[in-house]
This record gives sequence, C-alpha cells and structure tokens, in this order.
Amino acid sequence: KPTYTDTDKMPFGKYKNKPLSDVPVGYLHWLYHEATFNNVSLTNYIENNVDFLKMENKDLIWKIKK
Repeated sequence: KPTYTDTDKMPFGKYKNKPLSDVPVGYLHWLYHEATFNNVSLTNYIENNVDFLKMENKDLIWKIKK
C-alpha cells in the first residue's frame, strides 16, 4: 500500500508542507473522520499510525475504516 512517512510533507490544507510528524493529531483526526479528500497515502499513514495517534490524544475516538 502506498503510504507516507513521518518526514513526508503534508500535501494540502492548513499544515501544507509541514512534516507529517509535526501535524497536530486533532487535525489528522478531523481529516480522517470529517474531511473529504482522496489521498490514499495519507489515509494509509493515519491508519498505520493510529496506535501512536491514540496515545498522543486519548480524548479522540478513532473509528478505523479498514
């Protein structure tokens, strides 16, 4: 599956060109659950890192779409 790494740049939006590791967890959560975008690599990055993302912000509820 195509995916990004922590050092890849956010491809769009408020945090465009920031390393993905610097994008706030809440923003990634919002993108994954609320936003309409078609970027398989970003979706896979979020799904592959969901355990870490959950630890970063325990208040967010992640419903993985796999």
